[in-house]
Amino acid sequence: MLKLPSELAITQVEILHQDLLQELHSNDDICLDISDVISADTASIQLLCALQKHLLTIQHKIIWVGSSEALTHTINQLGLSQYLIIDSKG
Repeated sequence: MLKLPSELAITQVEILHQDLLQELHSNDDICLDISDVISADTASIQLLCALQKHLLTIQHKIIWVGSSEALTHTINQLGLSQYLIIDSKG
């Protein structure tokens, strides 16, 4: 499981990208703990969309753990709630 930082910002995207690549090599589905996320920008959402797109091509998924009102709000604002479906399990 990968715990996302409290601020998902463009300054963190490269680090998050590397962390996600490591998760892809070690797991089938990707578990993301979003419970600490208090803000998210479009660059980080774009990275999550790219992850989702890749996982769909290999018939896997993102498993969301915890909840984040800020992340959910940003996804909704960008019109991506049907693509990045946060169905928290934690």
